[in-house]
Amino acid sequence: MRDYGKVYTAFWTSEDVQSMTEDERTLALYLLTCPHGNMLGCFRLPNAYASDDLKWTPERVSKGFAGLVAKGYIDRCERSHWVLIRRYLKWNQFENPNVGKAAGKLFGAISPPVSLKAALVAALREFTTTFPVTILASFEAENEPIAKPSGTLSISVPKQEPEPEPQPEPEPEPKTKSSEAPLDPVVTIFDYWKKIMDSPRSVLDDKRRKLIARALKSYPPAEVCKAIRGCSKSPHNMGQNDRNTKFNGLGLILRDAEHIDRFIGLDAGAARSGPETMEQKNARVMAEILGEQGTSGEVLEMET
Repeated sequence: MRDYGKVYTAFWTSEDVQSMTEDERTLALYLLTCPHGNMLGCFRLPNAYASDDLKWTPERVSKGFAGLVAKGYIDRCERSHWVLIRRYLKWNQFENPNVGKAAGKLFGAISPPVSLKAALVAALREFTTTFPVTILASFEAENEPIAKPSGTLSISVPKQEPEPEPQPEPEPEPKTKSSEAPLDPVVTIFDYWKKIMDSPRSVLDDKRRKLIARALKSYPPAEVCKAIRGCSKSPHNMGQNDRNTKFNGLGLILRDAEHIDRFIGLDAGAARSGPETMEQKNARVMAEILGEQGTSGEVLEMET
């Protein structure tokens, strides 16, 4: 049983939460802070537990869970009562490799349905960098990829032995590396930015392409991605400021080497840094002032 649960203030202003009914919002907040949860956001929660904690009738609890499943906030198996908060790990990342190892032990100890655990593996790959990848690879090797159905999850059916196949035809000549289209690092980095900043409808226009290409002249792709991730770890840049405005566009992150270095430093120091120093605050405020007064479109607002 955990002692506390963390909730960001952005919870109340997010589009997903504002679209919920009052009971659904209360239940979503309860899932983030209830004593039955854990660091993975995947835990067993019978209706009776929630009913007792919230002082709701079982019918009210069931209706709330059904609403959260329909809105894509959670996955839940009605038979086993296991629940997965889909984007829990995006906002509750492991602070360091040691916490990641502890999460790996917890992953091995929990026993949700295979289909729900596969969804947890997908979330771990998308939102974490310190979770042991060998554990994820081992699970994926033992279980065929499972498509996540809409609504209530069910237990997967064991795979049947395939019927004998006819003699295969000669295989075509394998493609050589020279004939395969190489990955475009600009596209890869832009896709990473869209995923980290939760902006799936953003478009890679000429201006954004030039910003990324210019940054790649001085930094390898991995460092550019670290700068993007560092920005996402800054509460101020992610909207927790007196203007309730996000400053997380590529125009700000990749403006120049100074900005890129600063955000890389935020990524490296997010887990171990203490309160913001006066020098750090002055540098951040100056960068944001310059960003707001730059050329039109320099600071890219995220879509609402």
